[in-house]
Amino acid sequence: MHGYGWMWPMGGMMVGWLLLTVLAVGLVVWLAVSYARPRCDDDTDAARRILAERYAHGELDTEEYTQRAAALR
Repeated sequence: MHGYGWMWPMGGMMVGWLLLTVLAVGLVVWLAVSYARPRCDDDTDAARRILAERYAHGELDTEEYTQRAAALR
């Protein structure tokens, strides 16, 4: 028993460092993904942007665009 006295505390420290490392890597990945994702201030802003893109591509005429833009206000 003399030679194995530190086995359990060292094993616990190894597991603790492993968990800490996994959590740190997970945090870095989560932060990288959240900052890389495009952000919209509001759902209405995203809808207006899509509406403007559709108008720019010619999918909507001016009358339909103005009606839909007014509805978003």
